[in-house]
Amino acid sequence: MATLSPLITLQRFAAFLAALSWLVVMLPPSALATENTAEKDPLNSFMWPVYRERFLGDAPVVFDERVIVNAPEFAEDSGQVPIELDASALEASGEPITDIIAWVDLNPIPRLFRYSPMSHGLAKLSLNIRLEQASAVRVAVKQGDTWHVGGTYIEAEGGGCTTPGIASADTDWENTFGELQGRLFANEGEQRLRVRLSHPMDSGLIPSQPAFYVQSFELLDQQGEQVAALDIDASVSANPTLGLHMRPSPGGYVIGARDNNGNRFSIGLQP
Repeated sequence: MATLSPLITLQRFAAFLAALSWLVVMLPPSALATENTAEKDPLNSFMWPVYRERFLGDAPVVFDERVIVNAPEFAEDSGQVPIELDASALEASGEPITDIIAWVDLNPIPRLFRYSPMSHGLAKLSLNIRLEQASAVRVAVKQGDTWHVGGTYIEAEGGGCTTPGIASADTDWENTFGELQGRLFANEGEQRLRVRLSHPMDSGLIPSQPAFYVQSFELLDQQGEQVAALDIDASVSANPTLGLHMRPSPGGYVIGARDNNGNRFSIGLQP
């Protein structure tokens, strides 16, 4: 049987390396950037690969500075931590945003919300959350087939998810339970809605205290058509307060909410 000389073998290996280098050069820069940025978490959290797979699947992911998460550097009250998502710059690129997911890497209930902007929602919203300990907080915005991820790191004393909530601390909470308050502010080119629902948002993580929390909000126009939807989890603070930026609706909006016990709440807001 014929054998190859060491020289021929070395020449073939050199040709293989040259072909591989050519392939890397020919790959589009976006493909290379997606692969690299997906592997290099700017917040250096060991939980990133876990939740990347759980929430974002195998879709392309890029860390994007246009997805801004504003939050305090230190949470003085771990049960009420204000955060704000602003992906207006990404939205300005013109391609529709179809899905937004937020989570806390080190919370026992990691997911915060899933927002479907649908026809009227804009990629800018705010709410208060709970932190069990200092953690990275992520927001992933889907545009086309790609998830654009932003985030921040919040220091905290902790215990926001596993300490007694208002149902234990306030004996009068039942008197205001279910009250839904809100206002609509009209700005140029958008309407900002601010709503607050009186609800204990019990996580179920405290012994003898079953889970009792709001699961969803929906926004309807005056014709009764659903124009945006927000699903939340028990890592959102008690008495959830939302700030939503919407495309203008001349007749305003109707906001409905539902909790895991089947209770329903609603309010109408007009300009």
